[in-house]
Amino acid sequence: MANGFDELRSLGEEGFDYLKLRWASLRLGTVDRLSSAAARVAGVVLAGIVILCAAVFLMVALALWIGEMMGSYALGFLIAGGVFLLVGIVFWFAGRRMFADPMVRYFIDLFFTDNDYKHGMRD
Repeated sequence: MANGFDELRSLGEEGFDYLKLRWASLRLGTVDRLSSAAARVAGVVLAGIVILCAAVFLMVALALWIGEMMGSYALGFLIAGGVFLLVGIVFWFAGRRMFADPMVRYFIDLFFTDNDYKHGMRD
């Protein structure tokens, strides 16, 4: 009878070891995915800052050029500001389709790998 209890205890210990390994695997996978996402976000933020700086310089150059052509720098900045406002309105209304939906798809692909399909975690 003691032999059966020893086997049961051994099975319990192996099950507990398996759970610890699965927990460690889950934590490592989460760290990997989060660090990948953080690196991606940092890259997008830095690219956005550079693009924003370039856009500001281009808009100032456009405003100065229009102002020189019209004879009034104030009118040139007003027209360039209007162009910027129109672009902002377009981004406001089309922003979800342009930014949010692709980000959701990216994070779904990042956090739910093909292995998740094999183990029945996602249908």
